[in-house]
Amino acid sequence: MKKIALAAILLTAMSITYAQEGNNICVWNAMSTYTEGGGPDDLERAIKCTDEAIANESTMNKSKTWFYRGKFYRTVFQDTVLKKKYGNAPFEAVKAFKKLLDLADPKFKEWEEVNSNLLILGTLMFNEGVEQYQKRNYAQAYQYFYAIKDINGVILAKGKTPTIDLGAALKNAAISAENAGDKEGAMKVYKDWLTADSSALAFQKYAVALKKSGDTIEAAKVVDKGLGKYPKDANLLVEKINFFLSAGKYIDALVFVNALLEVDGKNDGALFIKALAYDKLGKEDSVIYYYNKAIEVNPKSINSYINLAAIYVNKAKEVNIEMNKLGNTSADIKKYDEMKGKIKALYVQAKPYLEKAKEIDPNEAQVTRTLTQINAFMDSNK
Repeated sequence: MKKIALAAILLTAMSITYAQEGNNICVWNAMSTYTEGGGPDDLERAIKCTDEAIANESTMNKSKTWFYRGKFYRTVFQDTVLKKKYGNAPFEAVKAFKKLLDLADPKFKEWEEVNSNLLILGTLMFNEGVEQYQKRNYAQAYQYFYAIKDINGVILAKGKTPTIDLGAALKNAAISAENAGDKEGAMKVYKDWLTADSSALAFQKYAVALKKSGDTIEAAKVVDKGLGKYPKDANLLVEKINFFLSAGKYIDALVFVNALLEVDGKNDGALFIKALAYDKLGKEDSVIYYYNKAIEVNPKSINSYINLAAIYVNKAKEVNIEMNKLGNTSADIKKYDEMKGKIKALYVQAKPYLEKAKEIDPNEAQVTRTLTQINAFMDSNK
């Protein structure tokens, strides 16, 4: 009797185990049927099976469970009908393969097939990220691009080579997160991008993101670290210049402006900044020279024209203030006329720059207002 009872207990235990293993068999059969010409319904019926397999204690830590789940959800993602219905499919596939790596089962021998599935997933998810970005679904694009990090992580851990460049994927993920208004997500990705890539562009983009978040101290450190590796990168030099300009350190800014011009002598932005810095230092001749150099490089440098005009318009304002302080004596009247002549001469110098600026942008309101005032003054003082 004891032997019979024991056999009955063993039989019961085997039945339970088989029932739970049946979930994995269910998933396998669904994929086989689908591959042999079945339809989306064959796959969809197995969703419950794979979910139960990862929830049950007897199968949740088995490599086969996660291997089947990863392949299953990769297949769901490739099905045009189910892809729309189960938007989480590719992410579930990635999580499954990542879990398989974490289990580190020495008996599992199907890594070549895992790698093949991950390579397919990488391409599909990167392309889906591009498509979602083009549709302006930035939050979704961010998720697809960022998933490449986990995909490549598993591939590299098994000594294989990914086909999707992680730096490119993370760059796209960060830009997508920013466009989605997800500042926290963008910061996380920029940090990952810098770790994975550490290109000059990665340093610059991360620094800009830090500045936007208000962490200017860390942003400055990132720029300095980047310049340590890429001392002649134009974008990093611009960021360094902007830090000095914001702090009112114009002499320090000029050092990096000159470094930028050594890299790119026809950088009209650098020439403009150089003029701006000299303006703050009160060196008018240099200001005029470098604004004109910026215009030589870029004839449409509207701000250079506006700032050149401003030199003469501001001088005219100062003369006008003094002129209005004069009294009614004959000497004052004489001086008043002389000052009007000075204003007119200054306006004659300013006017061509303003006219050129208006030609570049007819809708620039401040330019239009200033030109109107100058013309009114000139007409009334012919």
